[in-house]
Amino acid sequence: MSAVNPRIAILGMHLESNAFAPISTENDFRQSCYFEGEAMLAEAAKPAPNMPAEIPGFIEVMNAGGPWQPVPIIIAAVEPGGPAEQSFVDATLARMRTLLDAAGPFDAIYICNHGAMTASASEDPDGALYAMARGVAGPKLPLLSTVDLHANISQRMFDSADCILSYRTNPHVDRRERGCEAATLMRRLLAGERWEKNMIRMPIKPPSVTLLTARGAYADMINEGQRHIAPDLPVVSILGGFVFGDVREGGITILTYGRGEKPKALAQQLAEFAWGQRERFRMTLTPLTEAIARAAQAGRNGTRTAVCLADVADNPGGGGRGNTTDILEGLLAERVEDVLLGNFVDAQAAARFHAAGVGATVCVTLNEACADAFGRAVPIEATVLALSQGTVNGRRGIYAGRSVDLGLAAAIRVGGLTMIVCSRRIQCADPMFLETFGLDISKFATLVVKSRGHFRAGFDTWYGDDRIVEVDAGGLTSPVLENFAWKRMPRPVWPLDLETRWDGAALN
Repeated sequence: MSAVNPRIAILGMHLESNAFAPISTENDFRQSCYFEGEAMLAEAAKPAPNMPAEIPGFIEVMNAGGPWQPVPIIIAAVEPGGPAEQSFVDATLARMRTLLDAAGPFDAIYICNHGAMTASASEDPDGALYAMARGVAGPKLPLLSTVDLHANISQRMFDSADCILSYRTNPHVDRRERGCEAATLMRRLLAGERWEKNMIRMPIKPPSVTLLTARGAYADMINEGQRHIAPDLPVVSILGGFVFGDVREGGITILTYGRGEKPKALAQQLAEFAWGQRERFRMTLTPLTEAIARAAQAGRNGTRTAVCLADVADNPGGGGRGNTTDILEGLLAERVEDVLLGNFVDAQAAARFHAAGVGATVCVTLNEACADAFGRAVPIEATVLALSQGTVNGRRGIYAGRSVDLGLAAAIRVGGLTMIVCSRRIQCADPMFLETFGLDISKFATLVVKSRGHFRAGFDTWYGDDRIVEVDAGGLTSPVLENFAWKRMPRPVWPLDLETRWDGAALN
């Protein structure tokens, strides 16, 4: 090993697990993002890599900082869904360990992961990943990770890592930047710095729609934390958690890293602020009938009263299936005009449209093969406007600079509604998902997006906050937490239980 030319292992898994969604299988990961060894570096070097943006950012800044040897192990990532298939998690961790043992020794390990993964038989596979990496690194070598700000930080993760650095923006437009920052912090750790660690976990498990960072209590916490960054307090990570994971160790968590009394005092200050502002972590949605009426009015008045309906309860970016029909059926029943909807996930229907071809009129039943309580079977007569094999290079927001695969996809028109039907679950967060079909977003009076909040960074050119309506509809990511049968979440917890108390003590 050489501090002059350090060898750094790079590995990770990305999955945000929704306990109420179907299992995320090995095939789901491999079809989305699975790279091993040198294939990781080759993908990271592409102009629009199909991998978490943190890794290319980390590599770029490490390269700029001087000699080093990247040792790529495995990166596996998939769109949020149900708990990971346990056999795949076990096999992947075992494969990681084998590759680490074969490629060692190392000077440090960088873990790039989401931080809110569960598995079919394990509540904390992220903790198992961190513990495995620490076992390889030993007690002294640096182990640094980057995580999504929706991570559920377990005690095992906290204990194993020298530093956990979280995103600071929601929508997550700073993923590459956090990878870059991780490289800078890694250089400091390699130079011999070590920091005291502090963690406070709050009895607050907020719906994700309250965790935007442009404004709100969560934004105030992040901004205050960053105001105190200094050489003796290099990292303040404030995690909102992912409530739909339904885990014991989750919710708002404050992590500070540094020297002296300031990091600990700041963690306590931020925790007290969160508790004092807990009312701001409750959510009120617009009733479905009112939202449909807004869209109908926009359809009559044209784009000057354009409105964006956010189907926050069916967000594929949180495990939603992308095929719920409350809003769709409401729009069709009221014959609302001038509407653009993206993305509706139905691989069978998309294949039917491709078989029919552009210009054809086709009778299709949406959700014919997968109808359920939220995504009902809806018969339609549709005209095929455009077709795509599904490969899209994002241009704005969270997908900017990344390639995304929608699978076979089609733009169709049903009465006054134009919609994108695709084969793979991707939340509608980038205008390219619509523009690739030749659609001009500005020409429609209503835009409907199956997305929780990331669409705001992609569509802010057209829709400011005053034109966004978050709709109270059914789905696996509904912010109405009372709709779910929680099993593991400790109770009482805010905002589910208004009698929740916190005595000011750290809950780590």
